[in-house]
Amino acid sequence: MKDYALIIMKPDALKAELVETIIQRFIQNNYKIEMVGYKEVTTDLILTHYAEVTEKLGDWFKDIVIKDFVGYGMIPVIISQKGENAIANARELTGATDPSVAAPGTIRGDLSKDSMEAANRENRSCYNLLHCSDSTESFQRELKLWFNPEIELAED
Repeated sequence: MKDYALIIMKPDALKAELVETIIQRFIQNNYKIEMVGYKEVTTDLILTHYAEVTEKLGDWFKDIVIKDFVGYGMIPVIISQKGENAIANARELTGATDPSVAAPGTIRGDLSKDSMEAANRENRSCYNLLHCSDSTESFQRELKLWFNPEIELAED
């Protein structure tokens, strides 16, 4: 059985030229690359993507994601792995949202030098390189948002 996950390379990963390095980390951990996309971020796209977080954190977060993402490119990547835990395994490999506490050996722990503390102090988003879907439900929602809404993936 094949299970899927979605990662999205954020502008800081593109700027640091880490896209290939990050993708290689997933390949080395038994993921296959199923589809790669590219989107220039619009206000509607980023606010829809972060709707739950914005609802929880409020307008200050909304303002930050608009400032930090709109007009920049992001690269969504559908990855797959044999078994049933592609999302959980991808999140483990990605590491903690706050790179300063991400474990060594994780993508954020090894490649990002930012922290939530610095981001909050500077009133910006945390440069943590990539987004990783956190559940099957968010995967399905984000898949249709970042790729064609009609997309269907093979069950294998």
